[in-house]
Amino acid sequence: MDFINCYWNNNVLLIKKKNMKALKSQINLKVTNNTSFNQNVDILGVIPNSNSANDSNALYNFNMSSVTYTGISSISITYYLISNPTPITTSVSLTTQNIQGVVTALNTLGIGIFNFSGTTIYVSSSIYVYSNIAIAGSSILGTTGIDPSGIVLDSFGNVYTCNQGSDDVSKITPSGVSTILASTGGVDCKGITIDTSNNLYVCNAVTGNVSKITPLGVATIFASTGGVPSAITIDSLGNLYVSDSGTNNVVKITPLGVPTTLGATGNTPNAITIDSSGNIYTANSVSNNVSKITPLGVSTILGTTGSNPKGITIDSSGNVYTANYNSNNVSKITSLGVSTTLGTTGTNPIAITIDSSGNVYTANDGSNNVSKITPLGVSTIVNTTGANPVAITINALGNIYTANQGSDDVSLIVQ
Repeated sequence: MDFINCYWNNNVLLIKKKNMKALKSQINLKVTNNTSFNQNVDILGVIPNSNSANDSNALYNFNMSSVTYTGISSISITYYLISNPTPITTSVSLTTQNIQGVVTALNTLGIGIFNFSGTTIYVSSSIYVYSNIAIAGSSILGTTGIDPSGIVLDSFGNVYTCNQGSDDVSKITPSGVSTILASTGGVDCKGITIDTSNNLYVCNAVTGNVSKITPLGVATIFASTGGVPSAITIDSLGNLYVSDSGTNNVVKITPLGVPTTLGATGNTPNAITIDSSGNIYTANSVSNNVSKITPLGVSTILGTTGSNPKGITIDSSGNVYTANYNSNNVSKITSLGVSTTLGTTGTNPIAITIDSSGNVYTANDGSNNVSKITPLGVSTIVNTTGANPVAITINALGNIYTANQGSDDVSLIVQ
């Protein structure tokens, strides 16, 4: 059993430990005579795959050996899920010194809030909570349709992939339950994005259009793009932007589904991103550069990249990063257009994402792993993935997800 560091802050027990095999937190109640108590502990992370890849149970063990009590008393355990805020409560008696149970409803990915409350505790005491939560490593979260090519997360922690081989969208819940949400209605879906209402948008390369899929799985053709749409992103107002590798431009689609050509790009834009001011950036695979298009449609070449940039992302300072498939590295281009090589990657990096600390991560199609490059350019391999990861995203906890085209599944990497 590994120990973790924990401390109270505003009545919430904060837990910090990396690479833990298990979790043991000590809650010091610090109660006095005849004083009731009510404390919370936040447990963030994932449940380990002790018996299967998608074990959805969390074990708790309360060691009451140092608790003094009189009469009938109990501890009320309340927990809820990030995807379902309705509290679930159970009570355990203090008449036994060791209490065990299983929280079956705790999601594999989510926030479990355990609330401890009771009465007639006469001495300061400690309750130990053993929970096999937050194992660092790589696992297969769930399966997808055929040849997943893009990946996004919704506000509840569900994962979605667009599957270009089966022309549909897969949904994988935080506990690893996989379903086909809907067919796209288009052919050869290449990219996927999501709006604030959790509607999904998929660009279809062969049919030259964009599909919209509601959270309930209702799919429609939202707009026509023409050409060969290769990637898609969205702004804060719900406007969509699609890079077109056939016509070398970017199409803007309004929330009402009206498409217009926003501006031209370099040769063969295969990835797209947007900054907080609404400027669009594309990674141009054949011309080895990045295009910038302002909201007014003014197009410029921002800077050069390594060989065959396939993925693109941007940080909060306006620095652009590309994953360069042929040169196995990441380019950094400042907002002023200064281009440098940030660091090396695994083999054939094809997609890229960034965390809140400015670390960039690439999905390496040729080596079946994920690279991490710090802002100072230090490169490491984070962990392995399924076969041929071609898309990547990261959540607020730093957990990484890849869509694996060779094995038709999604990898989850917990750092």
